[in-house]
Amino acid sequence: MKLVELFPIERVFVGVDVASRRDLLAFFAQKAAELGLVDRQDCQQGLADREDLGSTGLGNGIAIPHTRIEGLDHAIGMFATLARPIDFEAVDQEPVDITFMLILPEQASGEPMKALSRVAKIARQEPITNALRRAQSSEEALAIFQKADAEL
Repeated sequence: MKLVELFPIERVFVGVDVASRRDLLAFFAQKAAELGLVDRQDCQQGLADREDLGSTGLGNGIAIPHTRIEGLDHAIGMFATLARPIDFEAVDQEPVDITFMLILPEQASGEPMKALSRVAKIARQEPITNALRRAQSSEEALAIFQKADAEL
């Protein structure tokens, strides 16, 4: 799955101003509901429950919050850079400013799991994440995803 398919322009946000990890999860759930993708409460609760199991903060300022929701047949992604880094209890204890949120089918396998793997691979590419940090608009972030799709 290409990044531009997983993160279309209407699900790419730059400079999101949230104060905490819980606020960020609520932001993602609200946006997903506004777009008619999932129920806000189910999404927010699922994201929070997953974080309660252990932080999805990977280190280097990056997090991949995710959840599984019954009834989906494909992965749904959202991307956000944050106006200011927030504590995510990441493995390196560094605050997070880049987030890739994924909503996966309850019985995720095949393509949805490839999406998670692809995002994790991109998150480890420092030139890409640095470019995303510098992006000033959703369009700029999307252009970075397009370039990454062509190169990786």
